[in-house]
Amino acid sequence: MASIRFWLDQLSDDRFRRTLGTRLEAIATEIFTVLRWGLLVGLARLIAMETGLWGFRALHWALSALLFVYLASVFMLRPEIPIFARTDTRRKRLIQTGANHVICMAAFMAAMAAIDALADAAAGMRLVKNLGIDPG
Repeated sequence: MASIRFWLDQLSDDRFRRTLGTRLEAIATEIFTVLRWGLLVGLARLIAMETGLWGFRALHWALSALLFVYLASVFMLRPEIPIFARTDTRRKRLIQTGANHVICMAAFMAAMAAIDALADAAAGMRLVKNLGIDPG
């Protein structure tokens, strides 16, 4: 009961609501931006797979590079994800920066794996439909 009262008190405070709203909006904006980039990369990948044209392959790689740059800006160029409470020594700063690089690469690889799987599935569905086989 006390926790409900605490949250009701917090939500009635204008500063808290504004801070919470700003954080939620920032998170949603980041997520939708990555999704939009992912859709563009996936569409370029699908077209490259369907047509086999080198221009679409180049477009796929260029858009993938831009997606990587965007993810790098999120994880490395902005304030880093804190691992240590205080980064007072050079060793802690290097470990934190290295960990943020690993997180960035993992996010990029996960995004590219998901995009690749979706493009492969879409290409497979197109192939199945062209063959006249019902996928369901």
